[in-house]
This record gives sequence, structure tokens and C-alpha cells, in this order.
Amino acid sequence: MIIDIHAHIRCNPADQHAEEEALLRDMERNGIGLRVVSALDGWDYDEGNAYVSDLVGRHPDALLGCAVVNAKAKGAAEAAERALSLPGMGMLELNSLEDGYYPDSCPGVEGVLDVAERRGVPVKVFCGIGSRSMPQQWMGHVRRHPSIPFVFLHMGCFDYGYGCIDLASEVPNLYLETSNQYELQILRKAVNAAPRDRLVFGSMWPERLTKCSLDVFDTIGVDDEFRRLTFEENGAVLARQAREAAASREVVS
Repeated sequence: MIIDIHAHIRCNPADQHAEEEALLRDMERNGIGLRVVSALDGWDYDEGNAYVSDLVGRHPDALLGCAVVNAKAKGAAEAAERALSLPGMGMLELNSLEDGYYPDSCPGVEGVLDVAERRGVPVKVFCGIGSRSMPQQWMGHVRRHPSIPFVFLHMGCFDYGYGCIDLASEVPNLYLETSNQYELQILRKAVNAAPRDRLVFGSMWPERLTKCSLDVFDTIGVDDEFRRLTFEENGAVLARQAREAAASREVVS
């Protein structure tokens, strides 16, 4: 069973049901057994988080919810509390590029991470493209919160991929996610140098084609153990923690 740690759901006021059907069909077509989904582009964050919670509630075996919070906004920690209180929400996503802040100097980031740590959820952060999303800008937070599994999305994209892979060897709570990384030399370095137990597959559906995100590994010749770990077992570790965190909140409520 392939676990997709990073996918989105589009906002389509004309036909949201069609977006849901497309997401589920894509999973079936590509052998995705579990997909972590968030509502990013086109959504108000509170509205999108509530929608994802409802979507996951209708497909609990196939989907796991990831809340999105703007750490720069006033009341960011309270927004994180609201989002992570929703049923089915097992991860948290921060995008400093989209929301316009520097991760190492935005005062709201630590408050949001304190909530995530208390809630016991993994945290995904956008890395790559421009000066507001360097992997190194997140490392102070990663070290201050060793109990949080951090997932560096896109392993730094094209701008910061080489250095991003090196960072994974420095701390045990840092995972690298594979979507939107098509620089073959960076991928080869990840396969050969990154900790094998902390690479996780992501598709970035629907902005990227899931088949392309899977097939890119055929071009660099990975072995069966790599596929088993990256496509399934490593993601299962994060998914298990996320689901346990979500389930513990439902029991308390």
C-alpha cells in the first residue's frame, strides 16, 4: 500500500464533488492506499480545514486530514487549536512562501508549534523557492521541538535540495518528502545519502501528476527496499502518529 504524505484538494464552488471524485479515482489508479490531504490554494484556511475534516470523515480509511495555518496571522496559535480540534485532523502544514513570512523570524511560528507538540501531530513545512522558505530557516524550530516529526516538503525543491538532504542527517526528527523534486542529481543524492528511514513519498496532487511522482524513481534505479520504505513504511510511521493524535482527541471530546 502506497502512502501519499502530501496532497491537496482544490476549491471548486461549481462542482466540489467532482474534485473529490477525481482525488479518489487518482488514488485507485495509482495504488495509493492512504493519502494525507489539505486545503490550500483557493481556500480560506478555517473554511478549508473544516471542509477537509468533513471529507476525511466521509472517507476515513482512505484519507487523513492535514490542517493549514498561517503562522503570520494574528491569533495563529488559536487558529492551530481550532484546526487540530477538528475530527480527522492528524497533521499540520505551514507554508511560509504562500503566507509571506521568514520562518526563523516570524514570532507566531513557535506558538503554533507549541500547539502541534501538545497535540502530538507531525508538522509539514514548505521548503524551496525564494528567500522565505529555505530549509535552514526551519532548523532552529526542528531542534527546539525534538518530539515533533517535521516533514520538509519537496526536500527543498530545486533551489535548496542538496543542502536539505544534508540536514536530515543532523537531527532524528526530520523527514524529507519527495514531491515536486525532479532534479535527478538531487534525487540520487537523497537515495544515496539521506537516512533511508526518513524519506517519505508525496504526490502534490492535483498540482502534479501522481504517476509522474512515482515514475521519477524509475529513472534513478532504486531497489525494492527503498520502495518499501519510502512508499509505505516510513509514511506509515507518520500516519500512525497522526491517527493516534486524532483518535485521542475524539475520545476526550
